[in-house]
Amino acid sequence: MKRDPGETRTQRRKFLRDMAAAGGLAVVAGSAGPVVAAAQSKSTPAKPARKGYRVTAHVSKYYDKARI
Repeated sequence: MKRDPGETRTQRRKFLRDMAAAGGLAVVAGSAGPVVAAAQSKSTPAKPARKGYRVTAHVSKYYDKARI
């Protein structure tokens, strides 16, 4: 009785796919330790840092050097 070579390839691929999924699940399960709620402080929240583009001293210096 001969085996179909296409069947062997699909079985091998399924095995590798299942092993990758099992490894991913093991990582997720291992990293999800006990969840502890953080204590909330009643102090006023700190002023959020500004985000985005700002022209600072070193940026201005670069612009001066890059200008032709």
